[in-house]
Amino acid sequence: MSTRVGAVILAVSLAGCAEVAKQPSAVDSPRTAPATANQPGAAADPIRLNEQVARIASELTELQNAVAKLIAMSRQQDDQLTYLRRRVEELESPNRGRLPAAPSGFAPSAPAPPGPPGSPPLLGSATTTPAADLYRSGVEQLKAKATDAAILTFYDLIATYPESPLRESAQYLVADVYYKQKDWRGALAEFESLVAAVPRGEKVPDALLKIGLCQKDLGDATRARRTWERVVREHPSSAAARQARALLRN
Repeated sequence: MSTRVGAVILAVSLAGCAEVAKQPSAVDSPRTAPATANQPGAAADPIRLNEQVARIASELTELQNAVAKLIAMSRQQDDQLTYLRRRVEELESPNRGRLPAAPSGFAPSAPAPPGPPGSPPLLGSATTTPAADLYRSGVEQLKAKATDAAILTFYDLIATYPESPLRESAQYLVADVYYKQKDWRGALAEFESLVAAVPRGEKVPDALLKIGLCQKDLGDATRARRTWERVVREHPSSAAARQARALLRN
């Protein structure tokens, strides 16, 4: 009987030893762990990954800025079209019931009377509103908090009198409305359009300063600093340059 009990104990002991032998050695396992960390190129992989992420982020920002410009241009064209339709309805309403409507495309345009030398050309008819009246009307609408109407009025001035001295101020006011509404992309597109159209205008330093602020608000601090450096470099004595220097110190 004792022999059988001893045999059973021996068998159990042998089985336990076999299970222990199958398990990996706790002493040997840590030695293999750091092997991958010491492989060539392991430390360089995160650096390359960070460079790729930075490049992709920069490309994405450029695409977003391009999309913002397209959106602003599309919105400007839509607003101008809406305004022109309203103006057509206003011009047609007094003449309804007097004369039969001419077929589309065959109505002759009324000749515009010649203006004084050096004045902007009148487009379409003699009832075209002068640039000064459009600008004054837009400013009054802004004061009355009618921002949508003011934007349409300023767009009418920009489209009708692109060479007028008031065109620069009108577009700056449109961009500033978008900026105050925190529409950074719309404001950025308008400010950049102003700088492109009137590169030596009086509003250019202020427009560049606001372009940098829009870029910062859109998360592109590097481009914003480059824009402010441009203000300091190209317009060193302007008030915008003083503000740009303060922003660069932050």
